[in-house]
Amino acid sequence: MLAAGTLAACALPVQQASHAAAPVPGIAAPPPVHDPLPPAPQARNVTVTDRDCLIVTLYYEAGGEGAKGLAAVGHVVLNRLDNRPPDTTICDVIYEKGQFGWTRKVPRKSIPGVIGTTQRWQNAAVIADAVLSGTIGDPTDGAHSFYSILQYGKRTPKWARKLTRTAQIGNHVFLR
Repeated sequence: MLAAGTLAACALPVQQASHAAAPVPGIAAPPPVHDPLPPAPQARNVTVTDRDCLIVTLYYEAGGEGAKGLAAVGHVVLNRLDNRPPDTTICDVIYEKGQFGWTRKVPRKSIPGVIGTTQRWQNAAVIADAVLSGTIGDPTDGAHSFYSILQYGKRTPKWARKLTRTAQIGNHVFLR
């Protein structure tokens, strides 16, 4: 993936581009390309606490899934956030009752004991930062929900039956 300014640095200035090649008689020039790439997603301004909430969610929900699976779960959180009132935080979304399985199983007081202690945690932190900065796009195509096939097997959970499947990444099925 190219950095945001890389493509612009490769482009010719407008005045040079108009003198770059003489027209060929009988062949129409192609239309100018003004904006070849969609704008990069905006980075999100979040608090340290919200960043930590996202990291811990990636750690517990998708820690063994690899970069794409971690990013997918991160985007589910952000997709949910985008559908909440403006003052809603990432932590608010994550700790909504019944939304993420790990919040029912892991006491908050035990979280400091795992922060930064493993490669799995470091991977979750790197991907969380990339998702928040807009460096990694949404591989779920706008999903706001997911479930684990390790938990449900080939059965679709009752709550997911009326949703549209958007992707399967690793052991998770993503829906909206």
